[in-house]
Amino acid sequence: MNIKVAPLFISLALALLSGNALADHVIKNLTKKFVPNVVHNASNKLLVAMSTTALHPVKENHNWNGLYVGAFVGGASGTNVNTTTPYDHKTGVHYGAAGSQNYNTRVSPIGGGTIGYNFRIGKTPYIAGLEAEVGHFRSKGKNNDINSLSAGDSPASYHKTKMGGSFGYAMLGGRVGYAHKKTLFFIKGGAVFTKQQSGYRDTSASGGGMGSPIQGWLNTSSSKTRVGYGIGCGIEQALPENWFKHAKHFSIKLEYLYLGVGRSQTSRGHDPEDPAILATTRDTTSGIHTAKFGINFNFTGI
Repeated sequence: MNIKVAPLFISLALALLSGNALADHVIKNLTKKFVPNVVHNASNKLLVAMSTTALHPVKENHNWNGLYVGAFVGGASGTNVNTTTPYDHKTGVHYGAAGSQNYNTRVSPIGGGTIGYNFRIGKTPYIAGLEAEVGHFRSKGKNNDINSLSAGDSPASYHKTKMGGSFGYAMLGGRVGYAHKKTLFFIKGGAVFTKQQSGYRDTSASGGGMGSPIQGWLNTSSSKTRVGYGIGCGIEQALPENWFKHAKHFSIKLEYLYLGVGRSQTSRGHDPEDPAILATTRDTTSGIHTAKFGINFNFTGI
């Protein structure tokens, strides 16, 4: 190594190790004596930048406290449906052979928004808070009735189910988490509200083989708001503060949430010519899995 350049490396090492006034003085004198002006000026600028970093280090921790709002997109799995053969309560007989069938509703995109409030538990790295979210999804499915197919009905009668629909779902609950620097690991849970619509559609001109000449007499339908539970987990990452103005208020997250809304629901329908005839089907659904990507904005410090 050239003897005139060696002091520059020594001085840089001193600056990295100490970052104090003595190191600054050593660098200025050594570079002034042994290196050209161009290198000398460059080293001075480097010294200023390094000293500034030492005096004002980048914040490694993030303030998760306070009110936040967010938006998310993702997907929701379908639900498995177990449905019974239509049953005539007046005559006490089933349409075709008594039994049940299984089918699935379709996967659905999901999107919505959240609002919540976080607070730090004392001086610990643990975070707790309340959160409400609303998401829209529509998972529909239907399945041809095997008895209707066997009877030669064309088109075949079918069972149908729709989850979500008009308002999707809403959840009110809380979350707790562990904060490490700019990352928050959390679990969440709460009460979930969604709508389930189930029924049976008779499309046969013979009245479904039940002795009625009226098409559609076996039609049944039911629409109810379901109350269940939600439980999930996720990871949230605060954005680097120097990315853009107000970046310190933004964070992104990945989240899994299970909607425990599986329930049994009875659908009913009457013969239009004989209201005493009551046909029913019973549908039992499973829960729904969701996966979401979201972005939150924290109002702390605004």
